[in-house]
Parts: sequence; C-alpha cells; structure tokens
Amino acid sequence: MFKKLLSSIGVGAATVDTRLADSNCQPGGQLNGVVHVKGGNVEQSVDRIYIFFNTLYKHEVNDKPTYSTFTIEKVSLNEAPFLIGPNEVKEIPFTIHVPYNTPLSVSQSKSWIETGLDIAQAVDPKDEDAIVVKPNRAQQTVLDAIDAIGFRLKKADTEMLPARHRSGRLPIAQELEYSPNGTRFGRKLDELEVVLLQDETSLDVLIQVDKSVHNLGSLFADLTGTDESTHRLSYDVSDLTSGRIQQDVERLIERSL
Repeated sequence: MFKKLLSSIGVGAATVDTRLADSNCQPGGQLNGVVHVKGGNVEQSVDRIYIFFNTLYKHEVNDKPTYSTFTIEKVSLNEAPFLIGPNEVKEIPFTIHVPYNTPLSVSQSKSWIETGLDIAQAVDPKDEDAIVVKPNRAQQTVLDAIDAIGFRLKKADTEMLPARHRSGRLPIAQELEYSPNGTRFGRKLDELEVVLLQDETSLDVLIQVDKSVHNLGSLFADLTGTDESTHRLSYDVSDLTSGRIQQDVERLIERSL
C-alpha cells in the first residue's frame, strides 16, 4: 500500500523514455522512434501514451514579447489501457508525420518531441527530446535562391499566422529575416522578410522588402492589412527551380525599390 502511495506522487512510478531513430527531420517527412515504458515498484495502469510534436512561437503578453509552446500535432499510441508490472519494460514503436510549415531549426526556432503517460490518480511521467527540422527539397530551393542573390539569414521567429492566410495549413508560420550581404541591393534596402507556406503540391513565398528598419514581425502585422509591400509568389513544387525563384525575387525587389 505504501509503495502505491509513493508511486501516485511519482516516487518509484513508471517512467518513459523516447528514443528517436534520427532526430533530424523535414517538413512533410516522417519522424520515427520507439517509446520505452519501464514499470516502477508497483503495477500501474497506463491509460494512454501521447506523443506531442511541439515548437516555440512568439507572441505578446501585456505588450511584451514572450515565447510559448505550440503543439503542432498530438498522437495517441495505444487504443486501450494496459498494465505495466514492476520493472517490466514495454516498447512501442511510432511514426509521426512532420506537418508542412513546421518551423526550421534556425535562429530562435526550436522544436521537440514530448512523450507523456496518462496514468490515473498519479503524476504523469513525461520525456522530452529535441529534434532538428531541416529544409525539405522545395524549401531548400527557395533558400538557395535567396542566398544566390546575396542575402544572409539574420534571424527567424515563429508567430501566429492571420486566419485568412492559413488555408488548411498550420496556424503558425516562421518568418525568416535576411540582410543584404554586399550585393547591389545593399544600399537600397535594410532587410528582406520571407515566409514559406507549403502543402503537398504547392509552395507560396510571402516576401516583404523593407527599405527602413522596423520591429520584428512586421510582415505578420502587414498580412493583417493591405500593405502593398508584401508580395506572394506561388509555385508548383513539382517544377520548382532555384533559377526561376532567383529571377522572380530579384524582379520583385527591383520593382519594390
């Protein structure tokens, strides 16, 4: 009885450890791993095993910028409760689809996997594992084009996307801020702000050309209005080329200056 009481407050209770096959992933790809559940000092009933795919997003609280957790996806790994005996080990493999528009792991952007056990009348054990989100082929094509023009990534933040720009996508989006790196645009603009919105077949590139420095997140602010300095380039991912994007972005910048 005493052991059961201790386990209910987390002492000698079941533990969880998620082991990823590879911590690297891409938007639109998959993340594979195995959840290891080890029993504690007494038998316990595990109602659910949850996998949370989390990231950080920036927003304001009392007019001050802060970062909070956003759950991109929540997956239940078991359909029915199960018992885990003392020191017993169970292994549950999983595959999670990485949603398009998951923030890339650059600058301030961080994502991780959180695993939780739902145990009735007890402290729920959990485990966190960092992941590295790398650009998929379509995204890398855009990033290569911007690099080729002569821009350097300065910072990146993830914010809530205005509802009219979601179209079934995630409600968050990552803004990439670039500064000119000794190019012909260096004396004409301060920064280039880019948001990539992708689904299975298409990729939209939202671009704002800034001729004067202003606060972070201005592209998101402008998306809520009708600012003409924010432009949208739309592509089919099946015929995306760096040369085409480079030409389109250069032409857009020149028209905006």
